[in-house]
Amino acid sequence: MFKFDKKQEVFEFGKFKVGGQPGEYATVCIGTMFYARHKIVSDPDKGVFDKDAAERLWNTQVEMSDVTGNPCFNQIVAETNEAMAKEIDWFVGISDYPFLVDSSAQDVRAFGVKYATEIGVADRAIHNSINASITPEELEALKESDLDSAIVLAFNAMETGTKGKMDVLTKAAGGAAKGMLEYAAECGITRPLIDTAAMPLGSGSGATVRACIAVKAMLGLPVGGGFHNGASAWDWMKKWKKTHKEAFAPVDIGSNLVAGIVGADYYLYGPIENAPMIFPAAAMVDIMKAESAKELGLEVLGENHPINRTM
Repeated sequence: MFKFDKKQEVFEFGKFKVGGQPGEYATVCIGTMFYARHKIVSDPDKGVFDKDAAERLWNTQVEMSDVTGNPCFNQIVAETNEAMAKEIDWFVGISDYPFLVDSSAQDVRAFGVKYATEIGVADRAIHNSINASITPEELEALKESDLDSAIVLAFNAMETGTKGKMDVLTKAAGGAAKGMLEYAAECGITRPLIDTAAMPLGSGSGATVRACIAVKAMLGLPVGGGFHNGASAWDWMKKWKKTHKEAFAPVDIGSNLVAGIVGADYYLYGPIENAPMIFPAAAMVDIMKAESAKELGLEVLGENHPINRTM
């Protein structure tokens, strides 16, 4: 492993810290709830879901976080404004942890940041995401909100390599009039979390991982992503797992670990049901990075780091 020459930013989210040199802080694991066809959701438009089942899933993730020392956030996905309000209300009623405001619909994300501001939880809400296709309306909603954190997506449809990812973050590229970090600054985002935009194997998956190194080396910002999406989109695996179901989990979880070993600070690991698998794996990589960090003259920061919790 390695130490970056660039000063590494560390952002605080309540009792958790994200960023820093590899090995200093534990990797944050972010599970997704209320995603498309999530079995606990009975009416995605009206935001009707099994609250008891949802709480069990959330509590399992928190328990895994407590066991390994890896922090956890919640990724809340909603189909409509009504669903977004109900899901946020439910979550802030049972937990004081950070959460992502997410939706496939831009107007719903815009509503989500407004709603988080209205109910006074903007300090722990994270907009997902500032990207090259973001609308002026969503930018304005984010600017008018009290949120100061957002996922900033390094997706460049015109250049999927590492250079293209860095370009879309720092300057007009990928069809956008400005770099994503400039948009973020204009919206008052002082805690940007870079997402390297996972691509399928054969279509830029290597750049997804390599960009983690580039972001930390050139920008010094916390970096991560939904690395499992690259594995899920692997056409060969889609066919193979039909008759070899057991082959998918190692690929799904392992996709995060590849990025983690080169410095990723957070994993958007997918369905929260996968918490029992991802947390021990994340802890393993964090221990490796921590041991390496000590050889490089760095210190493990925080008594809850996996090297102190699981060794």
